Amino acid sequence: MSSSPGEEASEPEAPKLVTIPQMPDLLEAVGLKRVGAARIRQLTKEEGWPAPVFEDGRTKIYTWSAVERFFRTRSIRQGERTDLKPKDE
Repeated sequence: MSSSPGEEASEPEAPKLVTIPQMPDLLEAVGLKRVGAARIRQLTKEEGWPAPVFEDGRTKIYTWSAVERFFRTRSIRQGERTDLKPKDE
């Protein structure tokens, strides 16, 4: 073993875990549009939303990197009436 501190094996960094109420502030902090907690709860039902890493009753905890990736890659349909389209599309 080396006595040099730079050569020691470091532990991998744990992923950042977040809950839905924390997400609006985090989105704004990384330069994305702020989305309210109520809207995020709606988005959790959409295809592509990451699965929670922990779930206990109504509490769900997500990996921040997966949530951030979802918001960076999702297509925004602002103002589009989705209730008028057939579900087949």
